Amino acid sequence: MKKIVTYISSLLIALSSCNLDLAPENTMVDQTVYKDKNTAEAALLGAYVRLNIAISGGPLDQNYYPNIGYPYLYGDLGTDNLKAQTTSTSCLAIETSEYSENEHDGLLLDTWRYGYNGIDYANNIITGINKYGAYDKTTMDQHIAEAKFIRAYIYFQLLMIYGDQALMGNDNGLGLVERLEPYAGYDPEVVITRSTNAETWNMIIKDLTEAIPDLPESAPASVTERIRATQPVAKALLSRIYLYKGTYTNNKEELTLAMNYAKEVLNSNNYQFSTENSEYTTNLFPENIYSTDGSTQQPTNRSNEIIFFQASRLETDMYPSGIYQYYGKKSFYVPDEMKNYYEEGDVRGYNSDTESDTKYLLAQGSATDNSKLITSMKYSNSSSADFNNDVIYIRLAEVKLTYAEALTRCENAVKEEAVKELNDIHKRAFVDGKTPEDYTTGSFASADELLKAILKERNRELAYEGLNRWDIIRTNNLLDDQTMKKVAPKRWNAPIPSYEIEISNGNIKQNSGY
Repeated sequence: MKKIVTYISSLLIALSSCNLDLAPENTMVDQTVYKDKNTAEAALLGAYVRLNIAISGGPLDQNYYPNIGYPYLYGDLGTDNLKAQTTSTSCLAIETSEYSENEHDGLLLDTWRYGYNGIDYANNIITGINKYGAYDKTTMDQHIAEAKFIRAYIYFQLLMIYGDQALMGNDNGLGLVERLEPYAGYDPEVVITRSTNAETWNMIIKDLTEAIPDLPESAPASVTERIRATQPVAKALLSRIYLYKGTYTNNKEELTLAMNYAKEVLNSNNYQFSTENSEYTTNLFPENIYSTDGSTQQPTNRSNEIIFFQASRLETDMYPSGIYQYYGKKSFYVPDEMKNYYEEGDVRGYNSDTESDTKYLLAQGSATDNSKLITSMKYSNSSSADFNNDVIYIRLAEVKLTYAEALTRCENAVKEEAVKELNDIHKRAFVDGKTPEDYTTGSFASADELLKAILKERNRELAYEGLNRWDIIRTNNLLDDQTMKKVAPKRWNAPIPSYEIEISNGNIKQNSGY
């Protein structure tokens, strides 16, 4: 790993392209990069860095100043989970879906550009290795498969944000600009228009299903190394994709695929589910306060439930990563209503007993900034100069809940296996003496009642992990989120940045709600 990381800085510059109208900043000799295993792998690792930047923010080094993780934050901002500060115009825009010119030239364009920048990294790797690779074929195939995974993940993230009602069964709506070859620069005579949502979905799924056979079969034993794609990672992502795509229209074929992929991950023995409530604050989201003496930190314990994540540092003292904005509550905060969303004794919620030694995931955060407000302690580092927070993209609890939900939707019945997965998540979160009784099949009068319980548990468990908005959209706001109710469904997605429409002479069309 250390040898590979030393290549990344120069390769990030050599392979970069920032948006749809700019060619790569420099053209390195592709044959030199992709012929050799070490340099090709370094380029691939650079693409993972770009994946992280595109989704949740990334390194400050080498003048690659990141966005603040708007795609990740979109999953909770604009829902009842998070409230924007009145001074944070960009966060307010996400909350209200009222985007000014400032947001079109800022967060919307940044999110679009960083996404396509990561996609172009993946495209360069796929094309370069296919054309110039001269090392072990099995390794070359794995590198190409990982690049396809990266490309698919970023396209999926962008589709949720920009696809015109893509999560609401509108397959004929406009999706994304489909680009699967290295970008050669802006040519006003050749403008690629947006594909349909259906075409974009198919492209994403094709990349992932093609990648799976050439990816490693098992997750690394060391959780620290779970920053790259394996077969279980790709299958877990596919389970999410098929659940998201199939929910609104109740497409049983897609929901069955969501269920089956989730079951494969659960049966893979790559991950172990903990029944201890301490797992949250000890291993999943360990306290990671920034050290004022300037020293860097790595979490000493990481949960074996982590499937795929962005480590707080790719390598010690290099490429600090993660989200820091939660701790100070300066741009957004957790509303007090979330204190009542969790039952008493649930460590994922808030504890008003200041004398308690038990750590909870909703807490004060910074005592000096907005001290009367609460935040999520899933991101406890306070320093923008040293992000130093792990960001979990996929973990075992999500897969268990996906399986429970997909099974319930497929069978349209209250199944014991689905209730068991719900109990696993619900019960482990409580302190001693507060653990609730098991749900049973008799606890739910219908499949719809069970679905509501699963979805509520899903938000309790996965709040602030970039998923809630998409769950609200795909279920047509089944849980009655009040913030989303204030916005017309046609504006639940973001608009296409006006700049991209302008440089295409209007050939790239705006979403219907705008």
